[in-house]
Amino acid sequence: MDGDRCNFCLEGRLKSRQVREYFRAGKGLVVIERVPSSVCDKCGERYYDAHVAKQMRQLAKKGARVKTRISFPLIQFQEKKISA
Repeated sequence: MDGDRCNFCLEGRLKSRQVREYFRAGKGLVVIERVPSSVCDKCGERYYDAHVAKQMRQLAKKGARVKTRISFPLIQFQEKKISA
């Protein structure tokens, strides 16, 4: 895919990168690091080979058996009305 045109923005070119992917697994969220990907240099759209996407799904299902857990703050967005 390296050098191919982005199918999303139709302007950028794809470059091989290793990315951090946030993957939903049931009601939880699994963070998978160093995922091989092709990333658009214009819009940032990510593309994965089929075998990589399949492996991410398998890893996400094992979420309860991971060795490292991280915590992060969760903030809910509350829109404030702008007065004229």
